[in-house]
Amino acid sequence: MNPAPEQPELDRLSADMASLLGRIGLDPAERPERRHRIDLRFAAVAARYPGRVAARDAEDEATYLDLELFADDLARRLSGRTGAGRAVAVRAGRTCAAPGAVLGVLRSGAAVLPLDPGHHPGLQEFLMRDAGASLVVSDSGLLRDEIPVAKVGRFVIGARPAAVPAREIPVESAFMALPGAGTDPGRAARVRPLSHLDVLSWVDATVPLLEVGPDDVWTLFHALSLDLGMREMWGPLLSGARAEVVDRATAADPFAFAALLADRRVTVLTQLPSAFARLVPAAHGTRLDSLRHVLLSHEAVDPALVAAWRSAAVAPAAVVREVTGSPRVW
Repeated sequence: MNPAPEQPELDRLSADMASLLGRIGLDPAERPERRHRIDLRFAAVAARYPGRVAARDAEDEATYLDLELFADDLARRLSGRTGAGRAVAVRAGRTCAAPGAVLGVLRSGAAVLPLDPGHHPGLQEFLMRDAGASLVVSDSGLLRDEIPVAKVGRFVIGARPAAVPAREIPVESAFMALPGAGTDPGRAARVRPLSHLDVLSWVDATVPLLEVGPDDVWTLFHALSLDLGMREMWGPLLSGARAEVVDRATAADPFAFAALLADRRVTVLTQLPSAFARLVPAAHGTRLDSLRHVLLSHEAVDPALVAAWRSAAVAPAAVVREVTGSPRVW
């Protein structure tokens, strides 16, 4: 069991971490908008809230300190093997440990190529070749020709075949985004780099707008292989809040998902409108009194869908916002 945040020993630990971060130039008292890297922002948040639960899944949970220490350990194991201008694949299941793996790669200086373990091995191979990833960090096994070189917690670091050509990417890159769903299937679209600021600008615009903070609970619903999944992780984790990781089975079952929203007292829900369309009828009869914000992104919003949600009075306190392009309140 994690210690309660108000325990004296945890207060001392928080003070010690803050002092250490200050000595290495990561003083958490500095304004976060001056930080241009996701991993540095997270380090400052972890210094403030080390004992808070940062991420929870159906079976386990991880505190901010857990994720910070894991990321640091993984970054050390990657040191000398990768760095700025390179990509490392992260093949992670939907667990509370996945953010730690992403953070560890970012802290090594490399960009993350997120892979869904459910994707066909041939597709994963193509994406890794395209990104020039010579290493993979996986909690879901290794593919043929991937050689284990180190282990950190439940994750294995695997080396890719030496024949994989290196691809130079901008040093400020944080993620390698996969081709979008609208890509012409007749042409092989390349994964594209997204910078730390691409992600942080979304956080810096969204968190103040919603007036959310450490007492909030966000869903982590989308796969990391989607750019929406890359972004929604950092709303909670860079504001001291908790991320509720939604496993694949629950995400596919709108009735189970509605029950999770109620049971975990979720306050911020991010959805593709197509997923929200499945949730609306399933949530009838459920009371989501804790839900304060519904963020719809990446697809056109049907006004009739929002009207059906409101008429059901499932979440009377929730404000529905479209956050693609110009923000809009429905």
